[in-house]
Amino acid sequence: MAIHEHNSEEIQLKIQALADNELPEKEIGPVLEAVQGSYEYREEYAELLRLKKRLSGVVGKGPGSDWVLASERSITRKLFRGVGSVFFIGSYLALLGVAVVTLFQDSDVPIYVSILVGVGILGLVVLLGTAIADRVRESRTDKYRGVIR
Repeated sequence: MAIHEHNSEEIQLKIQALADNELPEKEIGPVLEAVQGSYEYREEYAELLRLKKRLSGVVGKGPGSDWVLASERSITRKLFRGVGSVFFIGSYLALLGVAVVTLFQDSDVPIYVSILVGVGILGLVVLLGTAIADRVRESRTDKYRGVIR
């Protein structure tokens, strides 16, 4: 199958591969013929070569992988995250405690309603505790810990 029988997108991909020196040797000839035979492909190939030349002198230096780990290991960060978690969970437990005490002290509410609400609140606390425990366990075994999200 000759190169001119391929669709335009496939030829453009082959031209990109040619510019990146990634095209198999047997396909170089037909792609060069397509480039020489079409003004559009010739301009695209020339632009890719100019871009490659401009980028060859540019040294991109991104952040190292240590900066993410350093920020996560920061004592201040761990301390505030822990204190925040304790305050958050503590406030929920305090509110639930006040609600349960108030519910059982009110004499107008039937006892079975108080028990059902208490069981519901206990179930909510168990689910919250399970979710927190799962999250802690997941964070300890996270194999993508150092990957930037």
